[in-house]
Amino acid sequence: MTLTANTDATLDDYRTLRGATGLIDYTGAALITVTGAQAAPFLGRVCTRGVDFLLEGQISSVLMLAEDGTVRAEALIYCRGTEYLVQVWPEQADAARELLTAAAAGDPGVTVTDAGADLATVGIEGPESFRIIQKFLPFPVASMAYRSFATVEHGAVPLLISRTGVTGEYGYTIHVPAAAAADLRGELVALGAKEVGREAVDVCRMETRFVNLEKESGGDALTPFELGLQWMVDANQDFTGKHVLYERWAAGTSRLPVCFEAADDIPAPGSPLLAGGREVGVVAYAVFSPTLGKVVGIARVDRASPRPVWN
Repeated sequence: MTLTANTDATLDDYRTLRGATGLIDYTGAALITVTGAQAAPFLGRVCTRGVDFLLEGQISSVLMLAEDGTVRAEALIYCRGTEYLVQVWPEQADAARELLTAAAAGDPGVTVTDAGADLATVGIEGPESFRIIQKFLPFPVASMAYRSFATVEHGAVPLLISRTGVTGEYGYTIHVPAAAAADLRGELVALGAKEVGREAVDVCRMETRFVNLEKESGGDALTPFELGLQWMVDANQDFTGKHVLYERWAAGTSRLPVCFEAADDIPAPGSPLLAGGREVGVVAYAVFSPTLGKVVGIARVDRASPRPVWN
């Protein structure tokens, strides 16, 4: 089974992200504050990386696992001194809220608060986006490191601005009070940003290999190893699901992620990959790359398989 290439609208949005500045609406993203004397140890238990090393203004990418070692959510943790802001993609927001709330229940040293109703999240990405975000910063944008953030006042409106792009271009995320979100979007458009859909963002993410958890998992419960996210796991950290995760790895993960490219139509998720007439894996997710002029994607392939082709 194959899928068609990008629609005209997605292609236009893609060109904006690769050539100008795209404005991305992240409505539904989870924004959760974690405060209290035990906030840092708490996050170290529920996430695959500790946060003790973070300085104020720094961001870390982490995973949250279930007890069986499978990934529930991918998150960014913003260090705001003694408290933390957890940001999660919209599709994983409910799972993250549930996990954090359950883990904090009965712990007097930790308070978990859903800030999603108070804040909106928008992003701008593209090679020209740094020129637009500079309008909101009181310091040179060139001094903003990747995975860092600053809190600023813009026309008496507090903004949290981070450099956390996922397209491989310059990219920034803005957290703004929900009541001021519409005005901010209007100002960004007036400065030259063009609204783009998430479909085009997903194409850019695949081209630069930013794992798309919701698309690549296909709804299956997978471990970090099966998703190629083991680099986000600190083996020296004692976190939820760690022991089962490493037991599963020691027992032998049957399939691992492999990047592929092809000149054919886009294979649908779940399409079998064959080698010598035998299925050795399945396509996880694939897109057509306008820049490369070919299909690029991720497949989960048997660890000892020869080079496969899909059927």
